[in-house]
Amino acid sequence: MTLLKRLLAVGTAAAITLLGLVPAPAQAVPVTKPVTAAANWLAAHPATADDGYGYQVYNATGLAVAHTKATADELRTRVADLRTGAAAAVPGKPGTAASLIVLAKALHLSTKNFGGVNLVTELRAGISADGQVGAYGSAYGQAMAIIALKRAGTAVPAAVVTKLLTFQDASGAFGYDYGGFVADPDSTALAIQALNLVGKHKTVVAKAIAWAKSTQTAAGYWDSWSPIDSTALMASAFKTSSKKVFKPLASRYTKAYKWLKTKQLSDGGFPSTLDGTSSDQMATYDALYLLTGTSMSTFSYKLSPFTKKAQPKIVGTAKVGNTLTVKTGTTKPSAITSIQWLRRGRPIAGATAATYTVTAKDVGRYLRVKVTYTQVGYKTVVKISAGKKAHQ
Repeated sequence: MTLLKRLLAVGTAAAITLLGLVPAPAQAVPVTKPVTAAANWLAAHPATADDGYGYQVYNATGLAVAHTKATADELRTRVADLRTGAAAAVPGKPGTAASLIVLAKALHLSTKNFGGVNLVTELRAGISADGQVGAYGSAYGQAMAIIALKRAGTAVPAAVVTKLLTFQDASGAFGYDYGGFVADPDSTALAIQALNLVGKHKTVVAKAIAWAKSTQTAAGYWDSWSPIDSTALMASAFKTSSKKVFKPLASRYTKAYKWLKTKQLSDGGFPSTLDGTSSDQMATYDALYLLTGTSMSTFSYKLSPFTKKAQPKIVGTAKVGNTLTVKTGTTKPSAITSIQWLRRGRPIAGATAATYTVTAKDVGRYLRVKVTYTQVGYKTVVKISAGKKAHQ
């Protein structure tokens, strides 16, 4: 498959950056710990501004899928960077919003305020009246949107699902038009995952799986522009089906997994081409789904507790006109804190800063502060300070 065909198949803004990706050379040799090695490669090769914001999302998602202790700090850094850039990168790009929703939900983060952006709102804004996601319709883009909306716990417009179904041909494959219908394993894999989430499309999924079975090579991979991506996505899609459906596919899944491991390079990454010797961001990211036995629609990051928790404290005299300050304390690792001042246990409108000036409305009432401590990969902690009774 040509690069142009690949881009048409993916149909997301992030995929366009494939044109500028220049991976580092490596030699193919066996790797003893595939997941760790792939995560280490992604951690050592952050996506750059030239690669594009979409690839920064893929890189961070790959680290989240791998979920290794050694790369946890890098993951937090990548997510912080994504939050910083979200306001400029997400609006008008539903494919990017969908990718971020998948990452955010897997990390148990808010999709309503990701760097100041409501990701679900942005995704929905890119859905036309006929259900098409984005300016250029594709099975990949439709399926990605469905996966994201389902993961976000929000309703999937029926028109989006109906539009996805129009990208399946008589063979059972999903694909795109490029001088005629082009069957695409990546699109088919995501469509299987999306429809398994939606439910009530067993016949459609069965046809897609039948096509996938008929096109898997004897070696275990699916031939495409990037066999690593296609094989990882398709095999992981199999596993999202019911146990009854997956059971006869288990041997094919195992064959794909074994083949994939033979393609890992000595630096830990995976190439984008069948016999490539240079590691590629997207191929390594997609490979991690199969290496970890998860999928785009199912993976989740297991949260750890803070090893040190803080207790907020109000400093100052609660007298009308005086300014009180909340000391949020220190957690380990350091946390992102959000503050809400309370009067009689109820939020005070607009009082979300570290300081608060006592007003006449507060007299005779207790003031407290609720602090929420969050950090990527850690369980959210909510603490409320001891109260201070306000007076004249």
